[in-house]
Amino acid sequence: MLVFGVDIPLVEIIFAFGIIIFVLLVESLILVSLQIRQNTKLKKLAELIEKMSGTLLEIKRAEIDELDKLRRK
Repeated sequence: MLVFGVDIPLVEIIFAFGIIIFVLLVESLILVSLQIRQNTKLKKLAELIEKMSGTLLEIKRAEIDELDKLRRK
């Protein structure tokens, strides 16, 4: 096969493209696995933040109840 006036065998071109495609495939698999890990970490973080906000809300309610009891006395 002639490329820019140079004779390059077709097998070598297919082999080079195969190597490039393999490298891109491995890179994409690594990126997808990292993205999945990050997604699970974000879900856990969201659950923890939700628990923390619920706990803070309960504490505030308890404080308000105690202040109301003190006012009544």
